[in-house]
Amino acid sequence: MQNEETLLGIYRVIDLADEKGVYCGKLFADYGADVIKIEPPQGDIIRSRGPFFHDEVHPEKSLYWLHFNTNKRSTTLNLEHEQGRNILKRLIKTADVLIETFPPGYMKNLGLDYEALKGINPGLVMCS
Repeated sequence: MQNEETLLGIYRVIDLADEKGVYCGKLFADYGADVIKIEPPQGDIIRSRGPFFHDEVHPEKSLYWLHFNTNKRSTTLNLEHEQGRNILKRLIKTADVLIETFPPGYMKNLGLDYEALKGINPGLVMCS
């Protein structure tokens, strides 16, 4: 949905948030930013949260997850592996904002803290 006619249509946001920050990514997406939701290989924990469409408990039918991830593109990355981190770094090159809600020190342990990422993209705004 990225276009210059929407309020935030010229911005790209990388969304690594769990339920503590999922609304932030939703706001960016709903105002037109190009939001890329990145989930771990096992899927976002929010997918297990109800209510579920037609009361069928299934990760693709969580109304909570569907509501907070409308207007977003998505992919799966394993940040525990170097290949996943390298893909994220390539995405960061073209991003304006990164939203993450990991425990303190997690991103630094992966070599993905703000100091490392601003070397890739000096204009990056990181929301933690």
